[in-house]
Amino acid sequence: MLSLTDYRSVIALYEERHFARAAQVLGVTQPALTSRLRRVEEQLNVRLFDRGRGGVRPTAAGASFTESARRILDLAEEAVDAARGAEKGLGQTLRLGMTQIAAVQVVVPLLEAFRREHPYARISLTEGTSAELEAEVEQNLIDAAFLHPPVHQPSLSEQHLATQRLAKYDARPRPGKVPPVIRYARPEAPVLMAEIDRKDPNRGPFDSTVEVDTALGALVLSEAGYGPCIVPERFPNPFEKTNAEVADEPIDIELDTSLVWRRLDRRPTVMTLVAIARRS
Repeated sequence: MLSLTDYRSVIALYEERHFARAAQVLGVTQPALTSRLRRVEEQLNVRLFDRGRGGVRPTAAGASFTESARRILDLAEEAVDAARGAEKGLGQTLRLGMTQIAAVQVVVPLLEAFRREHPYARISLTEGTSAELEAEVEQNLIDAAFLHPPVHQPSLSEQHLATQRLAKYDARPRPGKVPPVIRYARPEAPVLMAEIDRKDPNRGPFDSTVEVDTALGALVLSEAGYGPCIVPERFPNPFEKTNAEVADEPIDIELDTSLVWRRLDRRPTVMTLVAIARRS
């Protein structure tokens, strides 16, 4: 059985790529670190690092092990924080993710309702794209996420929250031929991009020279003169002095927003958030 010290040692070697520097970071002697790594590799029956005169280089197994080791240490720290928090009357940390669009649409009222039911629960809130957030929920890096389906992982559950029509917005319209719409990164929004491709009459071979992964990024590029963009009809436009919402040219495309969580995660804080989502 490996200890947390073993995991920290491998991480230090991975980051420093040198026994002496890693030993200094860990506060141990170089022979002690060398002996510890040898014992870890023997126990795993894999080689984690290739040794050379200039230092060490992680093998494929070493890189994979280091990634998992970091998650283990994070979970260990969370366990300590949870125990200390419980001693002080505090609840668990609920790790949430959201897209920019979901933040505008649904996140605030749902978290207001959650706070009333779990006033001592700690919240860790991050922002990302739907694809990133789905992967983070599946990998147990966060507990739940407000994102845009479809959801591809069978281990995840989904509760639909909202549907909003999209709009075509051009901050700097010009006479003549309208340029293609600013495109979203296809791996992040394949369904949306397929719809935009199908409905954009000006796309030609869809030769837009710019790409974004968020609605705010699309507005930035449109303001910079790169052409029209597709954003939610009621998405706040920070570049309008009146802080108006985007409502330029509604199009026949709708965007769903859902809450996603791991199907087997039955912790009370997660289930409370799910119950609130279902009621809303």
